[in-house]
Amino acid sequence: MRSTISVLLIFAGALTGLAADYVVKTVKVQPIDTYPARVTVGDVTVAADPYAADEKSFTAFDYKNLNTRGYHPVHLIIQNSTRDYVTIRTRNIVLVNAAGTELYATSAAVLVSDLFKGNLSYKRGSPFSDFSAKELSGGRVDPNGVIDGFVFFYIPQTKGVALAGSRIVIPEILNDSTRKPIGPFEIPLDPGIPPVEERKSKSK
Repeated sequence: MRSTISVLLIFAGALTGLAADYVVKTVKVQPIDTYPARVTVGDVTVAADPYAADEKSFTAFDYKNLNTRGYHPVHLIIQNSTRDYVTIRTRNIVLVNAAGTELYATSAAVLVSDLFKGNLSYKRGSPFSDFSAKELSGGRVDPNGVIDGFVFFYIPQTKGVALAGSRIVIPEILNDSTRKPIGPFEIPLDPGIPPVEERKSKSK
């Protein structure tokens, strides 16, 4: 009995240490017209910044092999230039890959549970709190306002750049005043993937 308890305590300590070593990083939002991958429909602009390689993902999240493990973040920035509130539903966002397959986003909870051995502590500075805080949440965008956040796609691919040739599709963003949909938005990701990463994808 004592040996079992000791093993559990050691395991718990390892998880605590893993979370304690985690470093929260700041992701700056740039002016939306500086993002190469963007689309405007009805005075609403959606930009997509693909984090298509481990090195770039590591600038946002303290995990060195995020893409290698199959998780590919895409930073979405939504700018509402209308006079009305608009609403986006994140569950409707899909990634259509180069083969035409539609992929829905993986939640931060599932990602963290996989990568950090089930550690879903929401303590400030923990992996779960960081990934969750940066995850795009559905909701309203103020008139002339901007919201941003990450969506994560699981693509268990080991060769090349998994996001190459893909596009983000948002079927609609709802105008709260008129109740009319704006969209669809289809944002090819290739303009946001550096040429070096694209060459790597084609050579592998």
